[in-house]
Amino acid sequence: NGLNALHLAAKDGHVEIVQELLKRGAIVDAATKKGNTALHIASLAGQEEVVRILVQNGASLNVQSQNGFTPLYMAAQENHDGCVKFLLSKGANQALATEDGFTPLAVAMQQGHDKVVAVLLENDTRGKVRLPALHIAAKKDDVKAAALLLQ
Repeated sequence: NGLNALHLAAKDGHVEIVQELLKRGAIVDAATKKGNTALHIASLAGQEEVVRILVQNGASLNVQSQNGFTPLYMAAQENHDGCVKFLLSKGANQALATEDGFTPLAVAMQQGHDKVVAVLLENDTRGKVRLPALHIAAKKDDVKAAALLLQ
């Protein structure tokens, strides 16, 4: 599956091991067979400190896996609002969509992750992700999400 020591340490939140592996030359953006990097894996697992370390060591914020998942998408999908805030603060692009057309906002809405939805909307200064998300809210008859999007 292509998992390496950095991926496993990132998943389990082993901060010191991640730091040591990077110091010894581990490639920060090495990907699994499905295209997931350590940043994808740490974001999915909600390992906020590891996410910070990987970004500080040059991890690509907007790298997409085979299905188009970004680290931001994975953090949003799993309701890790701390990771979402951090990735956005470092310039993660929330307009990038998966192969199926889902953005981080769309998946957070679909999963009912209200805090993550609010964080993403606060950072959607140009409204690029609101319209597709509004379509999803309408399809799901989600009045609460639609009202939030229309604010």
